[in-house]
Amino acid sequence: MSKQSAPREAKIFKFKFTLPMILLALAALAFCAVGIGLSIWRIVKDGIHSFGDVLKSPFLIIISVFAIVVIVALLVRSRYVVTKQSFTIQFGFIKSTYDLSKITSLLLDTDSHKLTVYMGEEFFVVTTNPEWNNDLVQAVREGNPDVEFDFTLAEPKNSDKK
Repeated sequence: MSKQSAPREAKIFKFKFTLPMILLALAALAFCAVGIGLSIWRIVKDGIHSFGDVLKSPFLIIISVFAIVVIVALLVRSRYVVTKQSFTIQFGFIKSTYDLSKITSLLLDTDSHKLTVYMGEEFFVVTTNPEWNNDLVQAVREGNPDVEFDFTLAEPKNSDKK
């Protein structure tokens, strides 16, 4: 079986996780580990004697292992891939690919450092390292030079206003 990766001409931009997102993922991993531990303890202590026991502990172990795999995949493989023809969003096992010719404009919010990608009426928000936003815009515009690019400026916070 061959390992599939991004094409050579692809530009890869990692998803930027916020601290609360990382802490929530770590808490979920800990919760799953506790669930596995308690299920194993319950199996060793009480055993599996009926169909109800099969549904309790082993099923909880399977669900917890699945959740751990999904969370780790999200943390490891969350990225944006831009090729000459497509814009791909990948979050773990979930992958969405959009044709660059359908992208009409890009809007960079300088306050939140988030890039909004518009495809006519539809849009999605891209969150990467703020230093990579210009590179991401450049990569999209290399594949589709007709894409408009705008940015918002932060309003100064005046303490003089009454």
